[in-house]
Amino acid sequence: MGFDWSDAQGPAQKVDEELQEVRAHLVAGVSGGHDASMQPDDASSEALEEELGDLLFAVVNLCRKAGVHAALALDKANAKFVRRFTRIEALAHERNIDVGTAGVTVLDGLWDEVKRGEAR
Repeated sequence: MGFDWSDAQGPAQKVDEELQEVRAHLVAGVSGGHDASMQPDDASSEALEEELGDLLFAVVNLCRKAGVHAALALDKANAKFVRRFTRIEALAHERNIDVGTAGVTVLDGLWDEVKRGEAR
C-alpha cells in the first residue's frame, strides 16, 4: 500500500509528536483542576486514553522499523523493573528503610544505585 515510513526516523518523530500531545493533555488536566487525588472527567479521560493509545501505537511502529519485537522489548523491560525493584527492597531492608514510607526521593536514590551497580 506504500503508507509506511522508509526507516526508523519517521516513527521516532511520530513518538515525539504523540508524546507532546500526551503532555498537553496532562497539563490541561492539571490546569483544569485535576490532581493525583481526583479522577478526571470522562471526556478528559477518554481524550488522554486516545492520545496514550496513539503514543503506544507510534512506539510499536518504531520498534517494528528498528527491527525490535515490541512485546519482547516490553517483557524485558518489565523483567528489568522487577529485578531492580527487588534489589531496591533488599537494599532498603539492609538499611532499615521502609519502602512504603521512604518517599520518591529516597527510592529514586536507591534505584540509581541499583542501576549503577548493573552497569559495572
